[in-house]
Amino acid sequence: MLVATGLEESLSRRIREAADAYHSFLLNQVFEAQESERRRIARELHDRIGHGTGVAHQQLALAEAYRAADPARASAKIVMVQQAIREIMDNLRLMTSELHRQAPVRNLEKSLLDLLEAVEDESISVVFDVNGDESWVEPAVLEETFLILREAVRNALNHGAPTMVLVRVDIAPHQLTGSIQDNGRGFGPARVGHDGVGLMSMRERAELLGGTVIISSEPGAGCLVELFLPLRGSGR
Repeated sequence: MLVATGLEESLSRRIREAADAYHSFLLNQVFEAQESERRRIARELHDRIGHGTGVAHQQLALAEAYRAADPARASAKIVMVQQAIREIMDNLRLMTSELHRQAPVRNLEKSLLDLLEAVEDESISVVFDVNGDESWVEPAVLEETFLILREAVRNALNHGAPTMVLVRVDIAPHQLTGSIQDNGRGFGPARVGHDGVGLMSMRERAELLGGTVIISSEPGAGCLVELFLPLRGSGR
């Protein structure tokens, strides 16, 4: 009886310990899932809603600047503001319905052209070059690539005060590389490691795809953002 009682107590203790450990494991899993979802929502708000808001604000400022000297051009800027606001509204509807994406990016080169048109600024020359076969890139990867590049371009235009921005994308069967180089004011090493929402968003999007984002800059020497993403190959 003593042996049986001892075995029963030992088994009960082990079951309780295992249950407690499993409960802690489940709580950690829930916490990590919640953290991951919060980061995802922050990325989506920043990259989709934030971009449209920034474009609308910029085009309103340009419309005001052109209003007296060139009313026709000012009117064209207002049209772009309306388009940006419609995009914001569409993105908000999609996010609240958990559809995640708006119309997916099907052509990176065209999407970049649309981006450059949306952020038009005559004082800044933006040049881009896309090399390789986009069919090697899965649609989801293509869209994430565009969002990373768009954020890098926006950062350069909004914070670097450049006169030129060079965007280059090279697509090979097993890797996509991108670079955004500007000749703006740049910044020191202390700020390279600073994780603002935009930089964090770019890095997280790349890491979720198994890639990396590297940022290099020096005061007065502009900034270089490099993107490296592995691809699954062209066996389609």
